Amino acid sequence: DFGTAGCEKRDLAVAAVAAVGHLTARTGNRIGALVLEGERTAIVPAKGGRTNLQALLRRVLAAATDEHPGRGDLGTGLHRLGGTMRRRGLAVVVSDFLDAGPWDRPLRALGTRHDVLAVEVVDPRELSLPDVGVLDLVDPETGAVLEVPTGDRRVRERYAAAATEQRARIAAAIRAAGADHLVLRTDRDWLVDLARFVSNRRDRVDALTRARP
Repeated sequence: DFGTAGCEKRDLAVAAVAAVGHLTARTGNRIGALVLEGERTAIVPAKGGRTNLQALLRRVLAAATDEHPGRGDLGTGLHRLGGTMRRRGLAVVVSDFLDAGPWDRPLRALGTRHDVLAVEVVDPRELSLPDVGVLDLVDPETGAVLEVPTGDRRVRERYAAAATEQRARIAAAIRAAGADHLVLRTDRDWLVDLARFVSNRRDRVDALTRARP
């Protein structure tokens, strides 16, 4: 529930799920979902067919637009996702990965059994602050309000440095899990970024295949 550019982060999340869903369903594979809704977790069983995909997308869209009290737990969600995937497959994790809880180990565990794609959803204001005076920031999960003096250059510099370090830790954790990493931003054309990612991944896979004896 945040966005300062062309769309909100939840719009990107839904778009990513829809894109992966259509690519998966087109080849006849089954697709399901595990959706974190605050303190609750909703599971859409994996099935094939267009009707199931439409129902899954409606569920994800409802989760993205409705209010959900409490803080979601990405680590627990990843653990449950691994438990629901009985056969090896593709696990796509769509998140901003800003959960302070320990999600890196469950992601690595997921990567030992499945191919994993981590889709990181980012807004530019999470990386740097503009000089707009005193800014009231609200945590959408807890409702806590924080006043930030963005007119202070040192505050903006510390914020940008902390954000850079945070994103580096996220990227390192995703790499350590052996997952592919796709970053979608609210100030960029997500379709172009997705198409470039798919093309680069296909080229990587083809190169590895040719290199095998």
